[in-house]
Amino acid sequence: MMEQVVCDLCGRDNACLVYTVPDTNYGCPGMFTLVQCQGCGLVYQNPRPTAATIGAYYPAAQYHPFRAVWEGGTAVPAPLHFQRAQSLTTKLGVGKVLDVGCGSGLFLLAMQQQGWEVAGVEPNETAAQFGQKNLQLHVQTGDVFVLEPSAAFDLITFWDVLEHTHSPKAVLQYAYQLLKPGGFLALNVPNWGSLERQFFRERWIAIDAPRHLYHFTTQTVVELLEACGFGPEVVKASAPPLSLSSNVLRWLGDTILRKGQAKAIAEKRPENLPSASPSPNHQRLIALTHQMMRLPNAAANFVNRGAGITVIAQKANLA
Repeated sequence: MMEQVVCDLCGRDNACLVYTVPDTNYGCPGMFTLVQCQGCGLVYQNPRPTAATIGAYYPAAQYHPFRAVWEGGTAVPAPLHFQRAQSLTTKLGVGKVLDVGCGSGLFLLAMQQQGWEVAGVEPNETAAQFGQKNLQLHVQTGDVFVLEPSAAFDLITFWDVLEHTHSPKAVLQYAYQLLKPGGFLALNVPNWGSLERQFFRERWIAIDAPRHLYHFTTQTVVELLEACGFGPEVVKASAPPLSLSSNVLRWLGDTILRKGQAKAIAEKRPENLPSASPSPNHQRLIALTHQMMRLPNAAANFVNRGAGITVIAQKANLA
């Protein structure tokens, strides 16, 4: 079931068409429309799946954030998890952190190792149970609204989550209630204003329709945070080379090998099975592309036009 919506940032119902795209990642049926608000510039999907039906567009076995990383039977946070945990600890010290959309809990594990008291919420039951049972973390199944607004946290994080929510504004307003006075918010979202998106256009991998319901620029994400009572302190538009190399590889695969078909469909892979491991030649191509994209990716980051936006903001006193 699809629903029509107005702009979540400014409330206007005056948007123009940007792209009409298929699900290029998992091949879910249908075409999906992205529009841009002519008032504030926010890009969003309209119409879109309802909150009750969006789950059908997340094939659990294939959806990458729900996979855990194992080494020798032990869950190991990725380098990015450690980098974020160390950076936040250096800036903020330690306290109590809530990770919204925590997936398998690996970022929380990295934060725990830095000395934080950790908690998470995750809508995917399988991923939430992994964090609970395998990592012994305090993870609840659901979204941020399953928590009582008790002003209990020193830090709330949203890593590649806000774009999936049906109302980023409502989510951030609730996060405001969950934070202690002077608490902090840290988030990352894809950057609609990136050079990468402008080059790949409707083939940009981070469009991820219909799962990504909103697309932000540095301007719209700052305006949204300020409207919800936060004062942004760090706003950085950058991304690792993996983002650009993934787009290049996806473009090559789509245009040369799959001729526009979604990867899952072209491989004729059952929905309940994950992708096969890359062949040795494919692994070499991935490594070569990754190295070749380092320089152009660094240049995009240098001019603050990288493919991701990272923000650290502090809860302001609205009294």
